[in-house]
Amino acid sequence: MRRLTATLLTLVSTAAAVGATLVAPSAAVAADTWSTHDKNCKTVIDIGAQPVGSVCAEVQKRVTGTGAVNGYRARTTVNPTEGNWLKPSTYVWSTSGGVVEVCGGGCPQQTTAWSSPWSSVKTVPGSYTVRGESSGGGFDVAASWSNWFQLAEKCATYAGAGEVCVRRHERSHRGVPQERGQIAVHPAKGKWIEPRTVRVGAVNDGTTTSRSLDLCDPSCTRRSANWSATVHRDLVGPSSGFEGFASASFALPSGTVKTLKASYS
Repeated sequence: MRRLTATLLTLVSTAAAVGATLVAPSAAVAADTWSTHDKNCKTVIDIGAQPVGSVCAEVQKRVTGTGAVNGYRARTTVNPTEGNWLKPSTYVWSTSGGVVEVCGGGCPQQTTAWSSPWSSVKTVPGSYTVRGESSGGGFDVAASWSNWFQLAEKCATYAGAGEVCVRRHERSHRGVPQERGQIAVHPAKGKWIEPRTVRVGAVNDGTTTSRSLDLCDPSCTRRSANWSATVHRDLVGPSSGFEGFASASFALPSGTVKTLKASYS
């Protein structure tokens, strides 16, 4: 009986071992990794046109094992020239607002190369701007950019052609506001729409400035499938009398040329 019991235990142990080798362990989940998103450096110059040192605003993105981005963080690095100092003070994320100290309680004057701690993790991208002082004067440096935000849209449907939409977007790019105009065409089945121009601009106190993209260079193209194009520039303003707009022109199968405009003020 003892021999039979021992034999059975041996068989059970062997089966368990064999079973363990047959069942593959679950695939390890790839860890998130931090990689460069944007880095912008600026040389600080004193009143005598001599370099005091360099300041860099650096933003990293957190990438998942599948390639998705789920976070952003930023820091400041300084590298003073001999005999000078740099002192970062505050930073701002354009998408969350609020002024934050680079160092809790204030940073000391840095006379050698130095990097700040990483900021708290942000879940949406934005423009990171750091400000501070130096032995040669103040400085501000920005890196990264926010997503484009839609602020105006105008769509129209044309019989025998399809739908055309014009949209205006804005964002902050390295601390500089930008504006973008977009045309999107959605031709009806078996029909076409011929985009000709797309334009973005602003009216500041009665003065209009803009930038246009010629969609017929070198030739116009009749689009029979969904299609879009954009043009952008740095945003000037806004002033007290401000209107931001985007517009586009296009031809229809009827032979008419139309203009569509989207704006806000």
